[in-house]
This record gives sequence, C-alpha cells and structure tokens, in this order.
Amino acid sequence: MHKDELWQVYAPNGEPIEGKGWDSALDNPEVSGAEEIVGVAVVFLYRHSETGLELLWQKRADGIDRYPGYYDISAGGHINLGETIMEGAIRETAEEIGATVSADDLQFAFTKSFNKNRFAWIFMVNWTGKSDDFHFDDKEVSEVKWVPFTEMEDFRKKFAKPPLARDDLVFANLSDWLKMHGEV
Repeated sequence: MHKDELWQVYAPNGEPIEGKGWDSALDNPEVSGAEEIVGVAVVFLYRHSETGLELLWQKRADGIDRYPGYYDISAGGHINLGETIMEGAIRETAEEIGATVSADDLQFAFTKSFNKNRFAWIFMVNWTGKSDDFHFDDKEVSEVKWVPFTEMEDFRKKFAKPPLARDDLVFANLSDWLKMHGEV
C-alpha cells in the first residue's frame, strides 16, 4: 500500500460507489460503523513442475509494518479508487512481485468476506513464466517461494502471517478450485 492511494469503496450490494474512496489514514469502515465495503484483489500463482503442483508464496520484507518476515499469498491488496477488480489484481501482482499478468491470465476462483467491511475477489493464475521474472521494486516483498501443493497446509500453518495461517476456509476453497479445474 502506498501512502497516496485511495481505496475503492463498495455499497453493501457489491457495486462500486463512483468517486468514493477510503483513505486508510482516516476513518476505518471496519470500526466506524459504516456500511461501505473495501475491496481486495487476491492472486495465487500456481505451476506444474517435475515434482507436481506448486503454489507461489511471497515473504513479506522485514521493514514493513504488518507481519514482517511472514509468508503471504502470491500477491494482493486493496483496489484503488476508480480501478476495476481485474485492474487491481494486475497492478498488485506487478507492484508486489514484479510479475506481469493480463486479464486473460486471471481465472476467477471465489470471493470471501472478512472483517465486517472487507471483501476479497480471489483469482488463480497458471504461471508459465520463469522464476527470474519476479522482482521486488517496492520493498514490500523480500523473496518468493514455490511450495508443493502437498506441503501447502503444513507450510501455511507454520510460516504464513497469522490471519492467513488460521484461515482454513480460504484454503479449503482453494483446494476445491484446483481439484474442480483438474489441477490436482
């Protein structure tokens, strides 16, 4: 998150409220009682290797303020004011891990609400690029790691940032999506 970004705000029905953004430094809809929702775009990259299906995790840089040194999803963050959900997913993937993805690469997987006023759109990307395609220009991420799908549950519980480490539902949905699409 960059200090000058306004996050897109959504009405309770999920429609973006045109021209209305939330400044994270000001009132927080999660605690202010507001009905508006803040949108988040989440991207999981996966690939098939000689050892089987793998998921990409990013390690949060030691210098960031929230959960430094923990592993997190491949990429993701708040949707900026005026952005579409897809544009937010593409931008966050480029900002956080330096990977270039297009709208055609993003496969919608599922949605999840969390905290009273946050909603995440979760996308999957079948990564066919190279490992050296990742770079971390904004200093939010220190490294990326491909984790075999068969080790994902244990890895998540040991190394992921605490809210993600406890989020069994997201990973059950992720596993279901991968199975439904014939990836595992």
